[in-house]
Amino acid sequence: MAAVTSTDNIGTKITQALSMGSGVDIYDLATTLADAETTPQISALTAKQQASTVSVSGFGVFKASVSALRTSFDDLQDKDGMLTKRVFSQNPNRCEAVLVSETAARAGTHAVNPNQLARAEMSVIQRYTGSGTDKEDFTSLTQQLNGGSTINFSIVVNGTTTALNNTVDTPQGIIDAVNATTGATGVAARALNVTGSGASFRIVLEGKTGADNAFELVGHQTANTSNQIFVDQERSAQNLSVVVNNLTVVRDNNSPSDIIDGVQLNFLNSSSVNIIISEDTGTLETKVNTLIDSYNNVITMSGYLTGKDDEEDEIAGSLSSEKNTVNMILAKIRSLIGNTSSTASNGFENLRHIGIGIQLDGKLKLNQTTYAAAVKSNFSDIRTMLTADTNDQSASSTTNKGLALDSIIALDAIVSETGSIKAKETSALAEVQRYEDELTKMQEKLESIKARYLRQFSAMESIVQKSKNTGEYLTNQFKAMQNSNS
Repeated sequence: MAAVTSTDNIGTKITQALSMGSGVDIYDLATTLADAETTPQISALTAKQQASTVSVSGFGVFKASVSALRTSFDDLQDKDGMLTKRVFSQNPNRCEAVLVSETAARAGTHAVNPNQLARAEMSVIQRYTGSGTDKEDFTSLTQQLNGGSTINFSIVVNGTTTALNNTVDTPQGIIDAVNATTGATGVAARALNVTGSGASFRIVLEGKTGADNAFELVGHQTANTSNQIFVDQERSAQNLSVVVNNLTVVRDNNSPSDIIDGVQLNFLNSSSVNIIISEDTGTLETKVNTLIDSYNNVITMSGYLTGKDDEEDEIAGSLSSEKNTVNMILAKIRSLIGNTSSTASNGFENLRHIGIGIQLDGKLKLNQTTYAAAVKSNFSDIRTMLTADTNDQSASSTTNKGLALDSIIALDAIVSETGSIKAKETSALAEVQRYEDELTKMQEKLESIKARYLRQFSAMESIVQKSKNTGEYLTNQFKAMQNSNS
């Protein structure tokens, strides 16, 4: 293909400036004629490409609205998602209650009466001063003990002995040695200034709560020489003992999460208290209203996408040429409202039976009276209809599914990667590329036509110029003959 370059145009301008040829701007003329031949086709292809491009965006917006509807059905497919469960203690100053598993918790009132709280053993180490029980506080955490020799003793917990050999012969050394074994023994040590000021220290040892975590220090403190250590047990370890609904339960801590299903308790004292778990159907109503809003948004969005064009909003009317496709999808979505559940229960078969109806404008509305009566008298039937009394049921399951999961499967056929909207998006993208390829070819055709015209006009200019040269030659000859005869 011959290319038309700016050099051709410059040549034309020079020819015109020298008053050579016909004086016509053959470059502009070639361009005008080529444009006249190709512009209608280029304009038509450009318009089609733009329409296909905005339809891709339109299908994306439409799919998003249908996907939101699918999500609202997803929120209705599990039986445990129908209710909100709450727990509270009638006296939180006695016992706190926290819901840790809404699925495990069951509605009811639980009478809780602690006999005793779990506690940890606590012992105190002081300086042994002679014989019997003679002892005194340490005067410094770096005070030397045992005449400068290392101290060897052990901690025994539930029959297991952990040695603390070669302990540095100071109170701080004992503290560090005990704390180095806390991971194994559960016993921690700290210094306590018993007067709050001055130099009067004791070492406090404390284990974990529960009778099985009682501990004993054995070894060096039994010797009968000065500068030794003396251990007093200040408090023994014990378990939590609590009567729950007339059943006595024992635990090694005061915050059990397995006494009442789905609830963690935190006992603050040994007074009795009632723990109440309640169920609230407000969650179901919230999810039903979300479903209605999502459905109505699909209806609104379809009208916006298939309606009138808007110069300031390219998405408006972007699917006007795909109105049949959109209407086919809407028909499938509308059918979900009247579809019969494969797990219908006691006359509750579809969404209409809980008060969801279609208005004249095609949108949904909840009849509050019908809904309230249905939930009050037939909540379990509604749950069965929607969920098949299952949690996390697979779409591939061969057992009957609730209405929610059946609806999800139907909507997946529309919005999934193999769904009908994706197929239309893919087709529109292919059209965009096809029009792009055709526009490239048309541009090449434009340049080819322009080059052809320019070659033809250049040849014509050459003939014109030769004719002008011949005319000038003859004119000069005539003038010369006239001059010679005068």
